[in-house]
Amino acid sequence: MVSISLFILVTLITTVTSQGCTGYTSSYNFTGYPGIWEKPTSTVFNTDDFKRINSSIDWTKVPNIPPHKTTTAGDIDQTGYSASDPDCWWSYNLCTTPKAPGLNPDVTVCPEPGTWGLTYDDGPNCSHTVFYDFLKQNKQNATMFFIGSNVASLPIEAQRALADGHHICVHTWSHQYMTTLTNEEALAELYYTVKVIKLVMGITPLCWRPPFGDVDDRIRAIAQQLNLTTIIWNLDTNDWDMTPDGKETVAQIDANFQSFVNMGTNGTFNNGGCIVLEHELDNNTMSKAVEWYPKIKAAYKHVVPIASCLNITHPYLEPNYTYPSFLEYINGGIINSTTALPTPTPSNTPTGIANIDVQSTTAASKPTQSTISASASISSYNSLISMVIAILIAQLFNNFF
Repeated sequence: MVSISLFILVTLITTVTSQGCTGYTSSYNFTGYPGIWEKPTSTVFNTDDFKRINSSIDWTKVPNIPPHKTTTAGDIDQTGYSASDPDCWWSYNLCTTPKAPGLNPDVTVCPEPGTWGLTYDDGPNCSHTVFYDFLKQNKQNATMFFIGSNVASLPIEAQRALADGHHICVHTWSHQYMTTLTNEEALAELYYTVKVIKLVMGITPLCWRPPFGDVDDRIRAIAQQLNLTTIIWNLDTNDWDMTPDGKETVAQIDANFQSFVNMGTNGTFNNGGCIVLEHELDNNTMSKAVEWYPKIKAAYKHVVPIASCLNITHPYLEPNYTYPSFLEYINGGIINSTTALPTPTPSNTPTGIANIDVQSTTAASKPTQSTISASASISSYNSLISMVIAILIAQLFNNFF
Protein backbone atom coordinates (compact mmCIF):
# COMPACT_ATOMS: atom_id res chain seq x y z
CA MET A 1 0.00 0.00 0.00
CA VAL A 2 2.73 2.47 1.01
CA SER A 3 4.87 1.68 -2.01
CA ILE A 4 1.93 2.20 -4.37
CA SER A 5 1.05 5.52 -2.70
CA LEU A 6 4.68 6.61 -3.00
CA PHE A 7 4.72 5.65 -6.66
CA ILE A 8 1.63 7.77 -7.24
CA LEU A 9 3.19 10.77 -5.49
CA VAL A 10 6.30 10.50 -7.64
CA THR A 11 4.05 10.28 -10.70
CA LEU A 12 2.25 13.42 -9.52
CA ILE A 13 5.51 15.35 -9.34
CA THR A 14 6.42 14.18 -12.82
CA THR A 15 3.02 15.12 -14.23
CA VAL A 16 2.86 18.59 -12.69
CA THR A 17 6.42 19.34 -13.77
CA SER A 18 5.78 18.19 -17.32
CA GLN A 19 2.96 20.72 -17.62
CA GLY A 20 5.57 23.44 -17.51
CA CYS A 21 5.83 26.62 -15.47
CA THR A 22 3.42 29.42 -16.30
CA GLY A 23 4.89 32.88 -15.90
CA TYR A 24 3.42 35.61 -13.71
CA THR A 25 4.26 39.20 -12.88
CA SER A 26 5.13 40.52 -9.46
CA SER A 27 5.08 44.03 -8.03
CA TYR A 28 8.56 43.79 -6.54
CA ASN A 29 11.04 46.30 -7.89
CA PHE A 30 14.49 44.80 -8.39
CA THR A 31 16.13 47.93 -9.76
CA GLY A 32 19.77 47.98 -8.73
CA TYR A 33 19.97 44.22 -8.26
CA PRO A 34 22.15 42.02 -10.49
CA GLY A 35 20.39 40.59 -13.53
CA ILE A 36 18.57 37.32 -13.04
CA TRP A 37 21.15 34.52 -13.11
CA GLU A 38 23.87 37.04 -13.94
CA LYS A 39 27.11 37.45 -12.05
CA PRO A 40 27.25 40.94 -10.49
CA THR A 41 29.09 43.52 -12.57
CA SER A 42 30.25 47.13 -12.35
CA THR A 43 26.68 48.24 -13.01
CA VAL A 44 25.84 46.96 -9.54
CA PHE A 45 29.14 47.99 -7.96
CA ASN A 46 28.56 51.62 -8.96
CA THR A 47 25.23 51.90 -7.14
CA ASP A 48 25.03 53.82 -3.87
CA ASP A 49 23.53 50.73 -2.24
CA PHE A 50 26.51 48.53 -3.03
CA LYS A 51 29.02 51.26 -2.20
CA ARG A 52 27.42 51.52 1.24
CA ILE A 53 27.57 47.78 1.96
CA ASN A 54 31.09 47.56 0.53
CA SER A 55 32.32 50.38 2.77
CA SER A 56 30.77 48.69 5.82
CA ILE A 57 33.04 45.64 5.41
CA ASP A 58 36.29 45.64 7.37
CA TRP A 59 38.49 44.45 4.54
CA THR A 60 41.52 44.22 6.85
CA LYS A 61 39.84 41.11 8.29
CA VAL A 62 39.51 39.49 4.85
CA PRO A 63 42.56 37.40 3.89
CA ASN A 64 44.40 38.57 0.80
CA ILE A 65 43.82 35.42 -1.25
CA PRO A 66 43.80 35.75 -5.05
CA PRO A 67 40.68 34.45 -6.80
CA HIS A 68 41.08 31.01 -8.33
CA LYS A 69 40.61 30.37 -12.01
CA THR A 70 38.38 27.97 -13.89
CA THR A 71 39.35 25.52 -16.60
CA THR A 72 38.06 25.66 -20.16
CA ALA A 73 35.51 23.06 -19.07
CA GLY A 74 34.24 25.44 -16.39
CA ASP A 75 35.64 23.54 -13.40
CA ILE A 76 37.91 24.87 -10.67
CA ASP A 77 41.58 25.02 -11.67
CA GLN A 78 43.75 23.78 -8.79
CA THR A 79 47.03 24.04 -10.71
CA GLY A 80 49.84 25.44 -8.58
CA TYR A 81 47.94 25.48 -5.31
CA SER A 82 50.03 24.51 -2.27
CA ALA A 83 49.53 20.99 -0.96
CA SER A 84 49.56 22.44 2.57
CA ASP A 85 46.18 24.04 1.81
CA PRO A 86 47.02 27.40 3.44
CA ASP A 87 43.61 28.92 2.69
CA CYS A 88 41.39 26.08 3.97
CA TRP A 89 39.98 25.65 0.48
CA TRP A 90 37.12 23.17 0.62
CA SER A 91 37.30 22.35 -3.09
CA TYR A 92 40.92 21.27 -2.69
CA ASN A 93 40.92 19.31 0.55
CA LEU A 94 37.39 19.44 2.03
CA CYS A 95 38.77 21.80 4.69
CA THR A 96 36.12 23.15 7.07
CA THR A 97 38.24 24.51 9.94
CA PRO A 98 39.56 27.94 8.88
CA LYS A 99 43.25 28.69 9.17
CA ALA A 100 42.87 32.46 9.18
CA PRO A 101 42.33 33.95 12.65
CA GLY A 102 38.89 35.00 13.83
CA LEU A 103 36.85 32.82 11.49
CA ASN A 104 34.20 30.39 12.66
CA PRO A 105 34.41 26.76 11.50
CA ASP A 106 31.92 25.53 8.92
CA VAL A 107 28.92 23.57 10.12
CA THR A 108 29.14 20.04 8.71
CA VAL A 109 27.18 17.77 11.06
CA CYS A 110 24.16 17.62 13.33
CA PRO A 111 25.52 16.95 16.82
CA GLU A 112 22.65 14.74 18.01
CA PRO A 113 23.23 10.98 17.43
CA GLY A 114 21.14 9.26 14.80
CA THR A 115 20.00 12.55 13.28
CA TRP A 116 19.61 13.30 9.55
CA GLY A 117 19.94 17.02 8.82
CA LEU A 118 17.55 17.57 5.91
CA THR A 119 18.65 20.19 3.37
CA TYR A 120 17.72 21.09 -0.19
CA ASP A 121 19.72 23.42 -2.45
CA ASP A 122 18.84 25.54 -5.49
CA GLY A 123 15.22 26.47 -4.76
CA PRO A 124 12.69 27.78 -4.97
CA ASN A 125 11.51 25.71 -7.93
CA CYS A 126 8.48 26.65 -10.01
CA SER A 127 7.14 23.08 -9.91
CA HIS A 128 7.69 22.25 -6.25
CA THR A 129 4.02 22.28 -5.18
CA VAL A 130 3.59 18.51 -4.89
CA PHE A 131 7.01 18.11 -3.26
CA TYR A 132 6.25 20.78 -0.65
CA ASP A 133 2.81 19.28 -0.07
CA PHE A 134 4.48 15.92 0.56
CA LEU A 135 6.77 17.46 3.17
CA LYS A 136 3.84 19.26 4.77
CA GLN A 137 1.70 16.12 4.91
CA ASN A 138 4.59 14.36 6.66
CA LYS A 139 4.99 17.29 9.08
CA GLN A 140 8.55 17.56 7.87
CA ASN A 141 10.56 20.76 7.71
CA ALA A 142 13.89 21.18 5.98
CA THR A 143 16.57 23.80 5.50
CA MET A 144 16.19 25.38 2.07
CA PHE A 145 19.23 27.06 0.52
CA PHE A 146 17.66 29.56 -1.87
CA ILE A 147 19.28 31.13 -4.92
CA GLY A 148 18.62 34.87 -5.03
CA SER A 149 17.72 34.88 -8.72
CA ASN A 150 15.10 32.20 -8.08
CA VAL A 151 13.58 34.15 -5.20
CA ALA A 152 13.30 37.22 -7.43
CA SER A 153 11.75 35.15 -10.22
CA LEU A 154 9.48 33.07 -7.98
CA PRO A 155 8.35 35.17 -5.01
CA ILE A 156 5.14 33.17 -4.42
CA GLU A 157 7.06 29.91 -4.25
CA ALA A 158 9.64 31.47 -1.93
CA GLN A 159 6.93 32.73 0.40
CA ARG A 160 5.35 29.29 0.54
CA ALA A 161 8.58 27.81 1.91
CA LEU A 162 8.52 30.22 4.83
CA ALA A 163 4.79 29.75 5.42
CA ASP A 164 5.34 25.98 5.59
CA GLY A 165 7.94 26.46 8.31
CA HIS A 166 11.08 25.60 6.36
CA HIS A 167 14.38 27.09 7.49
CA ILE A 168 15.67 29.54 4.86
CA CYS A 169 19.36 30.11 4.07
CA VAL A 170 21.35 31.80 1.29
CA HIS A 171 22.77 29.97 -1.74
CA THR A 172 24.14 33.06 -3.56
CA TRP A 173 22.62 35.11 -6.37
CA SER A 174 23.76 33.18 -9.45
CA HIS A 175 25.40 29.96 -8.21
CA GLN A 176 29.04 30.68 -9.05
CA TYR A 177 32.24 29.07 -7.80
CA MET A 178 32.72 31.63 -5.05
CA THR A 179 36.51 31.36 -4.77
CA THR A 180 36.84 32.37 -8.43
CA LEU A 181 35.15 35.72 -7.76
CA THR A 182 36.65 39.05 -6.81
CA ASN A 183 35.87 40.47 -3.38
CA GLU A 184 33.23 42.75 -4.87
CA GLU A 185 31.60 39.95 -6.83
CA ALA A 186 31.52 37.62 -3.83
CA LEU A 187 30.07 40.31 -1.58
CA ALA A 188 27.36 41.12 -4.13
CA GLU A 189 26.44 37.45 -4.61
CA LEU A 190 25.75 37.16 -0.89
CA TYR A 191 24.38 40.61 -0.13
CA TYR A 192 21.77 40.73 -2.89
CA THR A 193 20.53 37.26 -2.01
CA VAL A 194 20.05 38.30 1.61
CA LYS A 195 18.40 41.49 0.39
CA VAL A 196 15.94 39.82 -2.00
CA ILE A 197 14.94 37.28 0.66
CA LYS A 198 14.27 40.17 3.04
CA LEU A 199 12.24 42.01 0.41
CA VAL A 200 10.15 39.04 -0.71
CA MET A 201 9.89 36.99 2.48
CA GLY A 202 10.33 39.51 5.28
CA ILE A 203 13.21 37.68 6.97
CA THR A 204 16.96 38.17 7.10
CA PRO A 205 18.76 34.80 6.89
CA LEU A 206 21.84 34.12 8.98
CA CYS A 207 23.26 31.11 7.14
CA TRP A 208 24.52 30.21 3.70
CA ARG A 209 25.93 27.35 1.68
CA PRO A 210 28.55 27.89 -1.05
CA PRO A 211 27.61 26.46 -4.45
CA PHE A 212 29.61 23.28 -5.09
CA GLY A 213 30.93 23.70 -1.53
CA ASP A 214 33.52 26.06 -2.98
CA VAL A 215 34.72 28.25 -0.13
CA ASP A 216 38.01 29.36 1.38
CA ASP A 217 39.01 31.70 4.19
CA ARG A 218 38.61 34.81 2.03
CA ILE A 219 35.00 33.96 1.19
CA ARG A 220 34.28 32.83 4.76
CA ALA A 221 35.50 36.19 6.05
CA ILE A 222 33.19 38.10 3.71
CA ALA A 223 30.22 35.92 4.62
CA GLN A 224 30.94 36.19 8.34
CA GLN A 225 30.83 39.99 8.16
CA LEU A 226 27.31 39.61 6.76
CA ASN A 227 26.46 37.46 9.79
CA LEU A 228 26.22 34.37 7.60
CA THR A 229 27.24 31.00 9.05
CA THR A 230 28.75 28.64 6.48
CA ILE A 231 26.93 25.30 6.31
CA ILE A 232 28.42 22.43 4.30
CA TRP A 233 27.51 18.71 4.54
CA ASN A 234 29.10 15.37 5.33
CA LEU A 235 26.93 13.22 3.04
CA ASP A 236 26.31 14.04 -0.63
CA THR A 237 23.60 12.19 -2.56
CA ASN A 238 24.91 13.53 -5.89
CA ASP A 239 21.27 13.77 -6.96
CA TRP A 240 22.09 16.87 -9.00
CA ASP A 241 24.29 14.77 -11.31
CA MET A 242 21.56 12.27 -12.17
CA THR A 243 20.74 11.38 -15.76
CA PRO A 244 19.39 12.52 -18.17
CA ASP A 245 21.08 15.87 -17.49
CA GLY A 246 23.92 14.52 -15.35
CA LYS A 247 26.49 11.74 -15.60
CA GLU A 248 25.32 9.35 -12.86
CA THR A 249 22.66 6.76 -13.51
CA VAL A 250 19.50 6.52 -11.43
CA ALA A 251 20.87 3.24 -10.05
CA GLN A 252 24.01 5.03 -8.83
CA ILE A 253 21.96 7.71 -7.07
CA ASP A 254 19.79 5.04 -5.49
CA ALA A 255 22.95 3.29 -4.30
CA ASN A 256 24.08 6.53 -2.65
CA PHE A 257 20.79 6.86 -0.81
CA GLN A 258 20.83 3.20 0.19
CA SER A 259 24.35 3.55 1.57
CA PHE A 260 23.24 6.51 3.69
CA VAL A 261 20.15 4.64 4.87
CA ASN A 262 22.40 1.76 5.93
CA MET A 263 24.50 4.20 7.96
CA GLY A 264 21.41 5.04 9.95
CA THR A 265 21.19 1.50 11.29
CA ASN A 266 24.77 0.20 11.32
CA GLY A 267 26.15 2.46 14.04
CA THR A 268 27.88 5.03 11.81
CA PHE A 269 26.02 7.87 13.50
CA ASN A 270 25.79 6.53 17.04
CA ASN A 271 27.83 9.45 18.36
CA GLY A 272 26.56 12.24 16.14
CA GLY A 273 24.42 13.00 13.13
CA CYS A 274 24.81 13.99 9.52
CA ILE A 275 23.94 16.86 7.21
CA VAL A 276 22.90 15.61 3.79
CA LEU A 277 23.06 17.44 0.47
CA GLU A 278 19.95 17.10 -1.68
CA HIS A 279 18.43 19.42 -4.26
CA GLU A 280 15.14 21.10 -5.07
CA LEU A 281 16.50 21.30 -8.59
CA ASP A 282 14.05 19.54 -10.88
CA ASN A 283 11.52 16.73 -11.15
CA ASN A 284 14.24 14.08 -10.89
CA THR A 285 15.74 15.32 -7.62
CA MET A 286 12.40 16.08 -5.97
CA SER A 287 10.98 12.72 -7.01
CA LYS A 288 14.04 10.97 -5.63
CA ALA A 289 13.66 12.88 -2.35
CA VAL A 290 10.05 11.71 -2.04
CA GLU A 291 10.96 8.13 -2.95
CA TRP A 292 13.66 7.77 -0.29
CA TYR A 293 12.12 9.81 2.51
CA PRO A 294 10.22 6.89 4.14
CA LYS A 295 13.38 4.77 4.25
CA ILE A 296 15.40 7.65 5.69
CA LYS A 297 12.72 8.30 8.30
CA ALA A 298 12.71 4.64 9.28
CA ALA A 299 16.50 4.35 9.48
CA TYR A 300 17.25 7.48 11.51
CA LYS A 301 15.98 8.45 14.94
CA HIS A 302 15.30 11.99 13.81
CA VAL A 303 15.04 13.93 10.53
CA VAL A 304 15.27 17.66 11.21
CA PRO A 305 16.08 21.05 9.64
CA ILE A 306 19.49 22.49 10.47
CA ALA A 307 18.18 25.28 12.71
CA SER A 308 16.64 22.69 15.03
CA CYS A 309 19.57 20.29 14.81
CA LEU A 310 21.81 23.12 16.06
CA ASN A 311 19.28 24.41 18.62
CA ILE A 312 19.05 27.76 16.85
CA THR A 313 15.71 29.14 18.04
CA HIS A 314 16.13 32.52 16.32
CA PRO A 315 17.31 31.63 12.80
CA TYR A 316 16.71 35.11 11.37
CA LEU A 317 17.71 38.61 12.35
CA GLU A 318 14.08 39.44 13.15
CA PRO A 319 13.60 38.76 16.90
CA ASN A 320 9.88 38.00 16.66
CA TYR A 321 10.44 34.81 14.67
CA THR A 322 11.23 31.73 16.75
CA TYR A 323 12.07 28.20 15.68
CA PRO A 324 11.81 24.94 17.66
CA SER A 325 14.89 23.69 19.46
CA PHE A 326 15.95 20.12 18.76
CA LEU A 327 13.87 18.67 21.59
CA GLU A 328 10.90 20.86 20.71
CA TYR A 329 11.03 19.86 17.05
CA ILE A 330 11.22 16.10 17.61
CA ASN A 331 8.33 16.41 20.06
CA GLY A 332 6.12 18.18 17.55
CA GLY A 333 7.09 21.77 18.23
CA ILE A 334 5.89 24.36 15.74
CA ILE A 335 7.44 27.45 14.22
CA ASN A 336 6.14 30.59 15.89
CA SER A 337 6.16 34.31 15.22
CA THR A 338 4.58 36.96 17.39
CA THR A 339 3.19 38.49 14.21
CA ALA A 340 2.07 35.19 12.62
CA LEU A 341 4.72 35.39 9.88
CA PRO A 342 7.19 38.12 8.98
CA THR A 343 5.50 40.45 6.53
CA PRO A 344 7.52 41.16 3.37
CA THR A 345 7.13 44.93 3.12
CA PRO A 346 9.56 47.68 2.11
CA SER A 347 9.52 49.02 5.68
CA ASN A 348 11.12 45.84 7.05
CA THR A 349 14.68 47.10 6.84
CA PRO A 350 17.08 45.13 9.03
CA THR A 351 19.69 47.05 10.94
CA GLY A 352 21.93 44.31 12.29
CA ILE A 353 23.45 43.02 9.08
CA ALA A 354 25.34 45.96 7.66
CA ASN A 355 22.06 47.91 7.36
CA ILE A 356 20.68 46.01 4.42
CA ASP A 357 18.17 48.18 2.61
CA VAL A 358 15.15 47.18 0.56
CA GLN A 359 13.55 49.19 -2.19
CA SER A 360 9.93 50.18 -2.54
CA THR A 361 7.62 47.94 -4.50
CA THR A 362 6.51 50.28 -7.22
CA ALA A 363 6.25 49.33 -10.88
CA ALA A 364 5.46 45.70 -11.62
CA SER A 365 8.26 43.75 -13.21
CA LYS A 366 7.99 40.43 -14.98
CA PRO A 367 10.64 37.89 -14.00
CA THR A 368 12.99 37.02 -16.82
CA GLN A 369 12.96 33.34 -15.90
CA SER A 370 10.01 31.09 -16.59
CA THR A 371 7.87 30.93 -13.45
CA ILE A 372 4.63 29.38 -12.33
CA SER A 373 1.53 30.93 -10.84
CA ALA A 374 0.29 29.46 -7.58
CA SER A 375 -3.22 29.07 -8.93
CA ALA A 376 -2.07 27.06 -11.93
CA SER A 377 0.15 24.83 -9.83
CA ILE A 378 -2.45 24.20 -7.13
CA SER A 379 -5.17 23.58 -9.70
CA SER A 380 -3.04 20.96 -11.41
CA TYR A 381 -2.23 19.40 -8.07
CA ASN A 382 -5.85 19.30 -6.86
CA SER A 383 -7.08 17.55 -9.98
CA LEU A 384 -4.34 14.98 -9.68
CA ILE A 385 -4.95 14.47 -5.97
CA SER A 386 -8.57 13.67 -6.76
CA MET A 387 -7.31 10.96 -9.07
CA VAL A 388 -4.99 9.61 -6.35
CA ILE A 389 -7.80 9.48 -3.79
CA ALA A 390 -9.98 7.58 -6.22
CA ILE A 391 -7.20 5.07 -6.87
CA LEU A 392 -6.49 4.56 -3.16
CA ILE A 393 -10.17 4.12 -2.32
CA ALA A 394 -10.47 1.55 -5.07
CA GLN A 395 -7.42 -0.28 -3.74
CA LEU A 396 -8.79 -0.30 -0.19
CA PHE A 397 -12.11 -1.60 -1.48
CA ASN A 398 -10.36 -4.45 -3.28
CA ASN A 399 -8.31 -5.30 -0.17
CA PHE A 400 -11.37 -5.63 2.05
CA PHE A 401 -13.74 -7.18 -0.43
